[in-house]
Amino acid sequence: MSSIRRALLLSIIGTTTLVLLVAAAFSYRSGLREADELFDAKLAHSSRVLMSLMDTPLDALPPRQPGAAADAPDIIRVWHGAFDGKHASLAQSTGHVYETKLAFQVRDPAGKLLLRSDSGPARPLAPLAPGFADTVIDGEHWRTFTLRSPGGRWYQSGELDGIRTEIAEEIAFGTMLPLLVALPLLALFVWMAVGWACASLRRVSDAVDQRVPERMAPIALSRVPREIATIIGAVNGLLARLHDALSREKRFTADAAHELRTPIAALKLHAYNLAHAADAGERAQSQQRLDAGIARMERLVAQLLALSRIESDAPPATAEATVPPMPVDLADVARRCRDDVVAATGIDTARITLDLAPVAVTGDELLVDAVVRNLVDNAVRYAARGQIAVRTGRDGDCATLAVEDSGPGIPEDARERVFSRFHRELGSGVEGSGLGLSIVAEALQRLGGTIVLDDSPALGGLRATVTLPRA
Repeated sequence: MSSIRRALLLSIIGTTTLVLLVAAAFSYRSGLREADELFDAKLAHSSRVLMSLMDTPLDALPPRQPGAAADAPDIIRVWHGAFDGKHASLAQSTGHVYETKLAFQVRDPAGKLLLRSDSGPARPLAPLAPGFADTVIDGEHWRTFTLRSPGGRWYQSGELDGIRTEIAEEIAFGTMLPLLVALPLLALFVWMAVGWACASLRRVSDAVDQRVPERMAPIALSRVPREIATIIGAVNGLLARLHDALSREKRFTADAAHELRTPIAALKLHAYNLAHAADAGERAQSQQRLDAGIARMERLVAQLLALSRIESDAPPATAEATVPPMPVDLADVARRCRDDVVAATGIDTARITLDLAPVAVTGDELLVDAVVRNLVDNAVRYAARGQIAVRTGRDGDCATLAVEDSGPGIPEDARERVFSRFHRELGSGVEGSGLGLSIVAEALQRLGGTIVLDDSPALGGLRATVTLPRA
């Protein structure tokens, strides 16, 4: 994968270079055009100056000297210097190196040459027509301008095109040069700016790379761009979720190690006694105890797995993140749980009284099942040979579930403690792991429900009343 820094540098510098080169080309062409316009204006101005200075004096020319050719025109001397870009100073005592080679000619209405400068040819500079013209005389290119005076004389000024073009190119290149000089400077500044912007990414990558797996604290980086802050926030959210998940795994491992140690030791003891039983009666007793220990172990493992699953079943971050939960009929769940408990424990069905009104709740059916199943199972275990009553109903916008038993109940000052995992009240006389009500509390937290423990007015034992949002 190509780096963001390289992609930014290539795209920005490449685009900027292309734009500057196009701008420099347009600037060069515009400079040439403007220089040509200025030279043409100067050429026309020279013709007008020549006409204003020479038109009247030519009417009063003195008689020619004896011996002079009758058709020879007067010649005026015009200083002209050759352009040389190597001159140390452009302005000199004799003129300026940017002076071009100008030539002048004056002709009468019939085209006879009356006056010319010594810097130009004796041949006509251009046709006798007003305006600009380009001519080639003796292999040299001339740019000319012809002007006719009110008296009919023709005034022509010409300029060598080679020197004129060289000066125009110098002027045009001067307009383009700042853009070309700015290009490497701009590339340097872009390189520095992109490097500074990418420094935040390097700081984040270094902070993540230097972390040990056990460290889940949030990444704290100050003075970073908003886009990088968003990435840091997402990474910190992931670290928080990983921390919670690892904490749950460690807690589950510790709880399982703590709670399984004693049952496993008991199973080993019962297996040893069974293997070394002296007679059939002792063997049967050891077998019975081994079977009961295996049943307790199975229930404990099932409860530990259920608790771990409920704790790891975190609610989604957004409503769109998952399919909306389907309505769950609380009465159907209660009836099914009663049948499962009866099949597992073998108790008489008549001991469990059902008063079930159809009512739907919103939530995960497995969580609703965990709530009802553990409450009914606890009631059956603590009621011994007593009675259990299960009722469902409505209370405004809520669905209610009440599970009552005829057991010893729970003292009022201990009703908050029983929701702690592995907590069991002494003197109950019932074996257990202390996880049933912990599972109920965790499931209700996910479902948005509540539970209240109090005395059963009908059966005299414990009554657990659950309230859940109706569908």
